[in-house]
Amino acid sequence: MPVSSHTLKGGMYWKPEFPLFISREREYFTLPIHNHDFVEIQYVAEGRGYHYIGDERLHVEKGDMFIIPVGTRHVYRPASPAPKDELIVYNCLFAPELTDRIWGAFPDAEPIRRWLSAADGTKSYKRYRDAFHEGRMHMEAMHREYKMKQPGYKTALYAVLTRLLVYLYRLETHAVSVLPASGLLGPVLEYLEDHYARAVTVNDLARLVPASPGYLQRIFKRATGQTITEYTQNLRIKKSMELLAATSLPVKDIAEKVGYRDLKFFYALFRKKTGRSPGEYRKHHLTAPHEPVGGSNGGIVGG
Repeated sequence: MPVSSHTLKGGMYWKPEFPLFISREREYFTLPIHNHDFVEIQYVAEGRGYHYIGDERLHVEKGDMFIIPVGTRHVYRPASPAPKDELIVYNCLFAPELTDRIWGAFPDAEPIRRWLSAADGTKSYKRYRDAFHEGRMHMEAMHREYKMKQPGYKTALYAVLTRLLVYLYRLETHAVSVLPASGLLGPVLEYLEDHYARAVTVNDLARLVPASPGYLQRIFKRATGQTITEYTQNLRIKKSMELLAATSLPVKDIAEKVGYRDLKFFYALFRKKTGRSPGEYRKHHLTAPHEPVGGSNGGIVGG
């Protein structure tokens, strides 16, 4: 991996009054190594590969999280060109001074602010494993808010970013509040992510653990704030939004792909969750100002 790199500027991605940018990107072999003048939180959402960072080559896979400070040289590479190794990464980019705005509103935030701003004595990055999927939920929530831009989305983004940073701080200090048997949720969440379009019952999920259906429902609601049905619906709608934005498939086909054969129900649920119909969402996505994506700014968005 070459040691030379070029610097990405936050001004490529945001305006000064709102120095925050969220993206979900496919990593390629052609992306050049780079550093940046902003802080970046990254989440490996799909696939596996390598993260070249500083002078290291790290194997990465779904569930790996990184905080990349200002000036750190890095780039991702898929494990291979094969579709099974497609590497998808969520990126949260923000100006270093943004956290000063955030932490000023909270009474007990000073230790977190110091942790985030302190220079690491041995490494120029921080790495975490999202064992309980809380990081994924926060990254996905920020991505939805950023793409939809509904009223109040900037406030919502600051709120979710705060939750994410608190979660990472707890991982750093080994202070994550672990629910009794909360490790049960890992296999359940993985299964829902991979089989969201199928008709899955609570009994099916309970057998994965194993646990009683009632106990699983209680700890799921406590850990995620959602029932299993609500979580599955939100996951399906998120996947349908991705298909509406990235393909020209008819809405009927997209509904079936995410698990809904009742088109009327899908339309009603989509509007309830997003505030728009599927057609309105697709039109809004196509007519909204485009973010810098692969091919602009040297083919990089935060990766």
